Amino acid sequence: MKNLFSILLLAVVPFVMAQEPPKGQDTTTSGYRGVGGTGGPDAFGYTYNDSSTGLCSNQFIDITGTGTSVITGDDVATPITLGGSFDFYGDTITDLSVATNGYLSTDLTDTGGDLTNDCPLPATPSTSGGARIYPLHDDLDVDPSSVYYQFFSVCPRPSDNYPTNNLGCHVFHWDEANHWGNSAAKFDIEVIIYELSYEIVMVHDDRNPEAGSGSTTGLQNDGATIGITYACDTAASIPPSSAQCFVHPNPDSSLTAVPALPVPMNNKIMLVALASLLAMMAFAVIRRRQMQ
Repeated sequence: MKNLFSILLLAVVPFVMAQEPPKGQDTTTSGYRGVGGTGGPDAFGYTYNDSSTGLCSNQFIDITGTGTSVITGDDVATPITLGGSFDFYGDTITDLSVATNGYLSTDLTDTGGDLTNDCPLPATPSTSGGARIYPLHDDLDVDPSSVYYQFFSVCPRPSDNYPTNNLGCHVFHWDEANHWGNSAAKFDIEVIIYELSYEIVMVHDDRNPEAGSGSTTGLQNDGATIGITYACDTAASIPPSSAQCFVHPNPDSSLTAVPALPVPMNNKIMLVALASLLAMMAFAVIRRRQMQ
């Protein structure tokens, strides 16, 4: 009888430990924060800049009036087909699963039940899998509002690294989200994924009541062997009106590596004056020859 009890205990304990904790309960006590401002690379080569560096704009693209509502509710996810493709950890991605709990996954069977943020990355998810993009992974509720998706052939927010290339982008917008159990504290988050440059930008609006104290922001590959954490379970790590830009190490070769710099106004005036002087000199030479 004693041996039978031991066998049952060994069988049940792993199952119990694998389950999600009660809703709204943050169980991770050890926070993690990468190097502020800039960080990486991870083993694949992703690096990041945040909006405090001046290298990552915190421009928020509101698509609630133009985008498609793809999902609403609590602890749910749905697969969607993108308006284009992008490279993520060396794989070409054309579809993503959108979860109300603040993440995107390449696992199209993900049902969205992963409500415990993974910290730090890489970390094996407690439910489902796939490569993941975590703008703010937490026990979020998006109800009665929605998560919206829209593809732009020319992104309203120009790429920080390739602003002259008019890149297309995919925008995912969690509108009026809240941490489960605190419906009064609403906030918006979004992910912007660029074509060709494959940059991934996470933007937080001017409301973020928990500011990263119980969430995860970062990336990881399929299999959770490579990841880059911007922050997780760290107070004041995700302030309102902020952004994190994750830079892909191998953008498309068609991109202009160094954006063309505009000619300063004072230089334009000098160029016009020089052109006028040269024209006058040419005219004088022609007249002289005609008089000879």
